[in-house]
Amino acid sequence: MSGVLEIRPTQIREHDAAPEDLAAALLDHFAPKESDITICSVGQHLVLTHTQHLRHLWSPWLHVEVEAIGEGSRVIAKFSPHPNLWTSFAFGYMTLGTTALFAVCFALAQTMLNQSPWAWWVAGGAAALMLAMFLIAKLGQRLAEDQMRELSERLGAVLAGVKARSHPSEIRAMDRV
Repeated sequence: MSGVLEIRPTQIREHDAAPEDLAAALLDHFAPKESDITICSVGQHLVLTHTQHLRHLWSPWLHVEVEAIGEGSRVIAKFSPHPNLWTSFAFGYMTLGTTALFAVCFALAQTMLNQSPWAWWVAGGAAALMLAMFLIAKLGQRLAEDQMRELSERLGAVLAGVKARSHPSEIRAMDRV
């Protein structure tokens, strides 16, 4: 479903229908209260996730962006964990990366000054924690694989059912016949 190093698996699909039609079809399909998937939208950005009783710490959120390209649309579907978890992960990764960068610079300075380069241990520790975070993210993806597949298949089914509107030039041509 995703690349080995990909933290937020992404699928890009092109469709002949207009972005408004695709967004409306997704809202119509997932809006009923008896559905096990909830949907939120802001314009043509939609977020699909499982209802609260099916959600776990590792449950995916599917962010769907529908954008116009020519006469049709491009649908970009990107998986992520809960927004709070994703923000914590991104902040932790940024903090550890910055720590590792400064520790490497400091260790190089220590080496050039013929001092004991103890900062290599800090850089190595930060790198090890980053690797641990990455492996935990991959474990979370493995645990969420069934829910990710379900969201992806249901998204694909809805998109497959949306027909492109006839273009105005085609409508005018049919009226003349």
